[in-house]
Amino acid sequence: MIKEELEKLLANKFFFKEPSNKKVIAYSISFILLALLGALLRVEIIAAFLSVFPLTYVLGAKGEKLYLPLSTVGIVIVLVLSPSGFALWFTLHIFIAYIIYKLICDRHSKVILLLTMTAFLFLGIAIYVVLLVKQGALNINFEQISKIVNDNVNTMIMANKEIDKNLLLANFESFKKTFPVTIFVALFVYSLGLGQYTLTMLSREYVIIPTFPKFSRIMLSTKMGYFYVVLTLISLFLEMQNTNNYDFWTIVVQNVVGVLALAFTLNGLFTVFFFAEQNRGAKAVKPLLVIMMIFLSPIFELIGFVDSLFKLREKFMTLRKGR
Repeated sequence: MIKEELEKLLANKFFFKEPSNKKVIAYSISFILLALLGALLRVEIIAAFLSVFPLTYVLGAKGEKLYLPLSTVGIVIVLVLSPSGFALWFTLHIFIAYIIYKLICDRHSKVILLLTMTAFLFLGIAIYVVLLVKQGALNINFEQISKIVNDNVNTMIMANKEIDKNLLLANFESFKKTFPVTIFVALFVYSLGLGQYTLTMLSREYVIIPTFPKFSRIMLSTKMGYFYVVLTLISLFLEMQNTNNYDFWTIVVQNVVGVLALAFTLNGLFTVFFFAEQNRGAKAVKPLLVIMMIFLSPIFELIGFVDSLFKLREKFMTLRKGR
């Protein structure tokens, strides 16, 4: 009897308990209402955020046979009643519902779920901007941007001659390099909130929720380390070859390197967490390590890079088991 119940439980990839048809109908209606109200009341971002949970529930309960027509109706509503920007944002969240469903079924962790959502949103927005540029709807002239920056700097210097021109230009350069990285971080925080809300609501409906591993067990692969080295070399090569600091591919590569640098900084923090946990009192030390990472990010980035290439934590665990 117990064996049969266990087999039945393991056979279900999404729910612990059979979903209710009444709830499927209710959540389907709520999804349509969110699309409609979001478009009419111009609260599109909130509507897209809230729509992921009911759509994921319907997908898990009835599969693609209901998910596809329901998603189509939602997209048609926002296309008719909202600007194209919101239609894209709403569509991205429809795909996020599918991503959450698939990752839960495949038993991936919350970390994979969070990173996948962030990367998907970032890539979707980037493709949308590129398409706008290609179609001429958005005109990005890098020479004109450079001229505007220099004109603004000269205006500020004329207003206050004590300002260092080189310092101002350096600040603009830094902003140029870090702006997409800032967007990525913002999307990461947004995905964290979206994932936490959606999974919390799904857990109340007896959905199998993925676990969040200990930070000290999260590692970047060796391939990621080599990829980082190659991209850094490409970035340096492009900077030496291009006199125009606003060259499109230079900016793209620089910002990908910036995102990877952030990832290696976090990997360095998790590496330090791991070795701190080998001693007592690790919980008290961790908040201090986070503060240190903020002020000493290059050191933590280096630690994360070395751990990625040489698998410091794996080798330590292997040696400890051998002893």
